[in-house]
Amino acid sequence: MTTQLVRDTMKMVAEGGLDPVEMHWFDATGCFMDQSEESQSPLHDSRPPFQRCMVCWEGRSRNHQRMRMWLLVAGEDPQDGIVLTVWRQPADQPPIPSPVMVYMIDEGQIRYGPVDEKVTMDKTEAEMILGFVSAWYESLSRRSEAYIPSVSKTFTNQRKIAQGKVPAYDWRTVTIEPVEPRKEHKGGTHASPRLHDRRGHLRRLKSGKNVWVKPCKVGDINKGIVFKDYQIKEKD
Repeated sequence: MTTQLVRDTMKMVAEGGLDPVEMHWFDATGCFMDQSEESQSPLHDSRPPFQRCMVCWEGRSRNHQRMRMWLLVAGEDPQDGIVLTVWRQPADQPPIPSPVMVYMIDEGQIRYGPVDEKVTMDKTEAEMILGFVSAWYESLSRRSEAYIPSVSKTFTNQRKIAQGKVPAYDWRTVTIEPVEPRKEHKGGTHASPRLHDRRGHLRRLKSGKNVWVKPCKVGDINKGIVFKDYQIKEKD
């Protein structure tokens, strides 16, 4: 079962006209406290684990006792540019959107700015967003869980869709473990699993160099499809 924050966000996104099934969902509550103080070094080595990710966070901010944040991440390669859309919602207030921004890695340097060149973006706000992304990347290197919704093919859902209403969603929860070094194959076989998404992740080679493994689909579609979603655990 997914978290209440993700369920609330999914409902808000669906009512806003976006399809929640097109995103991979992460609840990042507890993975960090102050985004502005997070190191941006993960931006150099890590990438979004999927093409479109929605990251949710709820907690206490520097200026508010209760704050919710949502981060929509689009893109896979920071050399081409990763687009970030952020909303913040202090308690009992409507969501406040930040300018849509993009960051990229150019010759080892982090370059960022608003997608719309006519828009002026506050430097402190931009670095807070990059800190949010960095903390999320860092959290994926330890145990975490993620959520991927699917629409139940029930009569009630089909009727809701036909009426233009938001259907009910089923959730698959997957626990992400830190990526371990490859072990030597010792023989044996296993059946091909159902078709599922394998997230992008860092892999350390024997030389000590880190390389990024792109997300992909693996498994046998004839055996069915598995949808996943993610919850990030607190730091120890």
